[in-house]
Amino acid sequence: MKISALVFFIILSIISSSGFAETANFFKGQVGQQKPLPDFTDQQLEEALRISDDCKADTIMSTRYECDCVGMTYLELRRKRGDNAQSYWLREDANQKCPNRIAMAGKMYTDCKQKSVTTRVEDYEEFCTCYGTKFANYFGKNPTSNLNVFEGNMIRSMVECNVNSVNQRSQEREMFVDRLKERGIYDKLFPGADGVEFKAQ
Repeated sequence: MKISALVFFIILSIISSSGFAETANFFKGQVGQQKPLPDFTDQQLEEALRISDDCKADTIMSTRYECDCVGMTYLELRRKRGDNAQSYWLREDANQKCPNRIAMAGKMYTDCKQKSVTTRVEDYEEFCTCYGTKFANYFGKNPTSNLNVFEGNMIRSMVECNVNSVNQRSQEREMFVDRLKERGIYDKLFPGADGVEFKAQ
């Protein structure tokens, strides 16, 4: 048995024992509001371990979801809903309960930095840090793979991190140059600068 599977099994054994009722209730939901779940079978455990391993083997899935959490939650749902419940929906519901906020923040930050380093001259580091954190927070509240929701959260995160602030200085420079040209003094102040990009110090 793999080490991860062994750890998985140990955790399940702990939360299933009567001496750790509080820990078990953490996974089962609010205390006293649910009937005791039946013990899991060997087949159910193997199924949950497979779900967890499949998640870990998929780069996208393991970035979006905490795979051990997905496996344990899947097993809990299997015990609640029975062997006739469809595996696909159990896995989807388990994913929803196990967002990987830290990994998502890191991925979105890295993607942002790679795209911005050549275009965002002044504050891409600050922007990308904000963007990664904001997106991870939105994803944590609704960890869906739906493309529309995903892109919507990207846009919301960009707006909240003030995506246009980085261009403010550049825009101010251009407006300053235009004003000087309108007054007819640009060539006098910067002779030979026509066609050369103006950079304020």
